[in-house]
Amino acid sequence: MLQRASTIVGLVSALAIGLGAQGTTSAPQQPVRDTPAQSKDAPPAPSGRITGRVLTADSGRPVKHARVFINAAELQGGRGILTDDTGIFDFTELPAGRYTLSVSKSGFISLSYGQRRPLMAGTPLQLADGQPLKGIEFRLPRGGVISGRVLDEEGEPVVGANVRIMRYQYQQGDRRLSPAGSGQTDDRGQYRVWGLMPGDYYVNALTRGGGPGGFGGFVPGGGGPGGFGSGGARGGRGGPPGPGGGAGSDDQEQLNYAPTYYPGVTTVEEARPITVGISQEVLDVNFNLQLVRTSRITGHVTNPDGGAAWSGNVNLTNDGAGRGGQIGMNYGSRIGWDGTFTLANVPPGRYILRARAGDDNDASLFAVQPLTVSGSDVSDLMVMLNTGATISGTVTFLPGSSPPPDPTQFRVTAPSTDNSSFGPQPNARLDKDGTFTLSGVPAGLHLFRPAGGGRGWNLKSVAVGARDVTDTPIEIRSGQTLNNVSIVFTDAQSEINGTITTQDGTPMSEYTVLAFPTDSTLWRPQARHIMTARPDQTGQYRIRGLPPGDYYLATVDPAEQGEWFEPAYLDEHRAGAARLTLGDNDVKTQDFKLKTEK
Repeated sequence: MLQRASTIVGLVSALAIGLGAQGTTSAPQQPVRDTPAQSKDAPPAPSGRITGRVLTADSGRPVKHARVFINAAELQGGRGILTDDTGIFDFTELPAGRYTLSVSKSGFISLSYGQRRPLMAGTPLQLADGQPLKGIEFRLPRGGVISGRVLDEEGEPVVGANVRIMRYQYQQGDRRLSPAGSGQTDDRGQYRVWGLMPGDYYVNALTRGGGPGGFGGFVPGGGGPGGFGSGGARGGRGGPPGPGGGAGSDDQEQLNYAPTYYPGVTTVEEARPITVGISQEVLDVNFNLQLVRTSRITGHVTNPDGGAAWSGNVNLTNDGAGRGGQIGMNYGSRIGWDGTFTLANVPPGRYILRARAGDDNDASLFAVQPLTVSGSDVSDLMVMLNTGATISGTVTFLPGSSPPPDPTQFRVTAPSTDNSSFGPQPNARLDKDGTFTLSGVPAGLHLFRPAGGGRGWNLKSVAVGARDVTDTPIEIRSGQTLNNVSIVFTDAQSEINGTITTQDGTPMSEYTVLAFPTDSTLWRPQARHIMTARPDQTGQYRIRGLPPGDYYLATVDPAEQGEWFEPAYLDEHRAGAARLTLGDNDVKTQDFKLKTEK
């Protein structure tokens, strides 16, 4: 059922960190201390203490001025401190609680206490009232490096190209390509991106200027939201750019450099990953930018009544980018006063065009349509906006052990589950009577969730009329009015706790405890029925807030943070997992004893 402890492989030995609960740390000078100010009438300050030091992983030298940060529910906002010249940190006057501890320093890999792999959660530290935890040691590895040259189609250096280093990671349950670092080429076309964690990376380059003989091209942030856009100027081979973005109309070969991935391809599906080991420098990652025939897209955005839209944005993204495809390849344009828009230097491909009109506080008109670009200009593209939906309802707080929150400080939102939205998700503050109205909700699949103000209160149910949609996305149509949404919250909170130890009772903090529902229809991103917990230094873990239901409980050793939202991963770990049933306010205990090889 369970993996053997001996199979656990850490990041590498250079990431080893230790805790000696009774140890002491000597230093030739007084360490920097965190001593919050106390007023004369304040109650006695808490007396817990966490001390330790930060060293380099390669040489063991002290790392001075590293930032150490601790956080706990009992320590609102957390607390940070810099190490002294000997690498020592000392947090004092800490309340009892369950703390996370992390350290960062420019040029080094940021670490959490107990972290064994990149992007994984660390081991929490349980601190009793007045307890000193001493002898915590971080050994920071230096960050990895990717460097190389970006060249043009004839092997000449490309100066001032933006180079981005990206890696896949889970965000809100979806595996997406995310930025990990960036740089810019010098006069030799050379780039160097440092401070990288171990892992697999994709290297992408795009130019500030355009194709040969021109000045246009792909301009970071040009024109609109959503990442990298394209600028207004364009250039053709051998000719100067025209004012406002045009080579001469007789220029039939409008060529520009497409955003290009190593080893010289235009899609991430064809790209070759670069593996970086701990503190490793990977050199000579060289590639040539790809010249492609690009297109200029112009059109008009109209309101539902046929009149010209006069504000807002048009955004063009690669089809499929929403669920982990290319990132940062967005092309944006503001909508002019007469409803016109222009997207320049768009390479061939399949795209999704999204338009959104209105100001930032009330953008309730939307349009989504596919667009295929084949190298020819697209003129007079008509984009018809649709109104967003209006959703209203009531929020009820069930009587419990806590007084209900102030409704006017509580917010609800309807997050999209299909990545079809463009811009921020609307949210609404409750009125005094618990009613709410969400305006401008874009078409697509949505859930209803709290958006702040209800600490200690958990979602109990969501219904549209008599239909339960608590965990089932509901399809929202443009212009729809939905006014019978009922959302119920409760302060009842379930808990699963226990320990992970060896057969002889030695605490094991290396594993992650995974709770997931026996109902596989709930195995989806953003599922509130899937939770994890890392045990603390004593081997104790705790999972709070799961909805009532039947669950599997297993110890796992995930390779990547968030991969437990993948149905295949969950299916793999349900065989032999423990099973339990949770009700409102249930507290269940499940201990795990793992075998170790001799």
